[in-house]
Amino acid sequence: MNVKPFPGPSCIRLYAYEDNEDFVDEGFAEKKGKDKGKGITECKYKGTSSAELKTFGGQQMLSAEQTIPGRDLSVAFKTYKRQLSNYQRLQLANNYCKAAYLEVMSLAKEAGTWVRAKPCLGNLDDLVNEFRTPPLPGRKMEVSVATAVIPDVLASEMAEMMTLSSNLWSKLLFPLVKHVEGSNVVGSLQYLSYADVSIKAAVQMYAELQLPTTLVPTRYFEFLRYGKEIMDGIYIIVDVSSRYSDPFAKRNSERRPSGVIIREHGPEDCEIIWIENVEVDETRENLYSTIIGSNLAYGAHRWVTTLLWNLKRDKSSFSDLKIDVHPGAGSFLLALTQAMKRFFMECVSQHPDEAALTVITSGEDPIRILHNKKLTEYISFVGVNSFRVQAKPLSVFQFLMKKDLQLEQFRVFGGSETNEVHEEPELLFTFGADDKSNIISLHKRVTKEGIVYGLQEASMDEYCSFILSKTLTEDTVNAHIVCGNKSIYEDSKSRMANITPSGFAIMPDGPGGLHCDASLVTFLVQLYYDPLGNPVDVEFVRKDFLSDLNNIIRELNEKVVGEKMTGIEIIHLTQGKASCI
Repeated sequence: MNVKPFPGPSCIRLYAYEDNEDFVDEGFAEKKGKDKGKGITECKYKGTSSAELKTFGGQQMLSAEQTIPGRDLSVAFKTYKRQLSNYQRLQLANNYCKAAYLEVMSLAKEAGTWVRAKPCLGNLDDLVNEFRTPPLPGRKMEVSVATAVIPDVLASEMAEMMTLSSNLWSKLLFPLVKHVEGSNVVGSLQYLSYADVSIKAAVQMYAELQLPTTLVPTRYFEFLRYGKEIMDGIYIIVDVSSRYSDPFAKRNSERRPSGVIIREHGPEDCEIIWIENVEVDETRENLYSTIIGSNLAYGAHRWVTTLLWNLKRDKSSFSDLKIDVHPGAGSFLLALTQAMKRFFMECVSQHPDEAALTVITSGEDPIRILHNKKLTEYISFVGVNSFRVQAKPLSVFQFLMKKDLQLEQFRVFGGSETNEVHEEPELLFTFGADDKSNIISLHKRVTKEGIVYGLQEASMDEYCSFILSKTLTEDTVNAHIVCGNKSIYEDSKSRMANITPSGFAIMPDGPGGLHCDASLVTFLVQLYYDPLGNPVDVEFVRKDFLSDLNNIIRELNEKVVGEKMTGIEIIHLTQGKASCI
């Protein structure tokens, strides 16, 4: 499975189940040389004494960064091999899965949910205790539980959505889950359903979790997921880190036993218990430390809120129609705005897609400038920066809805200054969820150069809101949205050729959701330059982006916060020398 690089080494257990011809039971001993030739494999760790070995899960292991200069003491890594039958390997894998199932049910019971008893699965204490081993220094645990009723989704359907398609799972939990790859399990794991007939599906998952900012590293997980029917109408989806079967899996975060317990709730709905149980690196001090440390950014409540928001978004309908729309326009609008948001998340990712984007500023610079290599018509760049506003997220959201459309729709070609706009563009329609948690709208303005269309998606929930917009040509509107004499509707891949948006992501700086006292804002804007014009360097682009960023910050203070900022305060903020405005 192809995966992207990630920061820092993973914690690697030196006690592992290898799914090949031999089971490996590994131990440590100081190198003596006398064990050679006795079927023992040696790996030397130079510069580290046996006293400096860390203990993890009852076994000794090396710290990920443990080195002591000047020491030449060798430690022999001895591997004792003994043959295991296929049946024994299958039983070992099955015991790990049963222990993970028991742990998820235990966490649900301890949280006071509708789970009232733990399953009787025999003596699995050793494995369960391994799941509860304290993390190493520099790491921490994040554990949370949330419950919810999922309307219009049966329990069996919910279980299938979680296991049968990694793409569907990713779509339902986007943008919290930025990227997912799923693959069939191999080795003994593919026979789990033979050992336990209640197991309905098993898949190996690789997932990337990302907050909408460049200040927080991407979390990379690799884990086994399997679905199990507990009894008629009650299901459980269990995730368990791949480190218990593959200590060299590509990840920087561990998904200890987590999952979703699902049961029927009336004739059409289901009720879920969502359990998040992860081991991650300690949070680095930055603007987002508070929301991450309070378990709001990645906690179970946010997973459930994201799921519900996506389900409501998929049921969007048209209103305020002033034009005739094609029957297929709704699916196009959902797909295009989803792609716009994916582009936003790619720009803030720790490792953006190198085929499309190149970061041209340093990692220490709080302002990120990227070169968009996909657009060849212009010299295209993207500017990104995050900042804090002492204002409620709801107030910031309402103000930026208008500002965002203005920035994107009326940007002057060749620079970042915007035209003065004295009249509102005409609203042609809205396409949104029933509760207005997500609204896609199309706006029209007649200029000297012709008709300009602006498409905007404004999505809002208590943990993370987005406002994204982009310009559309009249040909695009005629090809994919309108219905009538001018319609040339087509359903082709080319309709997603240009998905580059500008906009904002807004998160609360602490508890309180949309009514929190402060907001964390990430601003992203497209910067286009004439390829036939003067040469453009990174400092020139950075200056243009700073001009827009400073204007946004100043207007937020004057019109939302009610305070004025001096030029010096704004400069300090964009240089990362201040954490709030």
